[in-house]
Amino acid sequence: MRYIIAGYGKFGKIALERLRAFYSVPSIVVVDPTADLSELVQLPNVIVVQADAVKFLIEQHDIVSDDMVIPMVPFHLAASYALNKLSRVREALLPESIMRSLPNPIRINECTISCSRANFLCPDDCPESDRCSVTGELRDMPLYEELESLQIEGAATIIQRSIQILPGVGGYRLGELIRLEGLLQPGMYAIATSCKCHAILTGIFVAKDPIER
Repeated sequence: MRYIIAGYGKFGKIALERLRAFYSVPSIVVVDPTADLSELVQLPNVIVVQADAVKFLIEQHDIVSDDMVIPMVPFHLAASYALNKLSRVREALLPESIMRSLPNPIRINECTISCSRANFLCPDDCPESDRCSVTGELRDMPLYEELESLQIEGAATIIQRSIQILPGVGGYRLGELIRLEGLLQPGMYAIATSCKCHAILTGIFVAKDPIER
């Protein structure tokens, strides 16, 4: 199994540092289209790829379903994967009414909303335990479970759960993105990537036939 760090900004660098410090892994792949990756070339077991992360995940045939994807890009990776992989998919408006059902929501654009159980800046080494490491508050229900019951008129919700790999580093297996493809039948959806406390949701529409871009 390999770890694929999608995006090498501040948090991508943290992910790489912690993976190398805590795990003896056969391979870590760092993918970014614009970042300077030259400092990584000499690191053992680190492969650098100067490319768009979504295209890399779609087009590279040597990555397998067990490889772990760590999304550190400034957009919703799971939704972008579906939008680029399937010609029948386009972004769709998330209604304003959904904002009332989400904790501390922030509308990124008309199709994407982020939300969080925290109304403060979380530490980047949060252990994602049953109690908040800042407030000590007990987490009765993980956010990904709460979102499973989210009601959006005319749309179904699909949850892409992000699991913690290390404190402050989360992700999911490539196989989960492949599974997502099979769930997208014609209709409206809200794709949500979520851990226990944070989530990002994107509205998409799946047509019966390919959509002209």
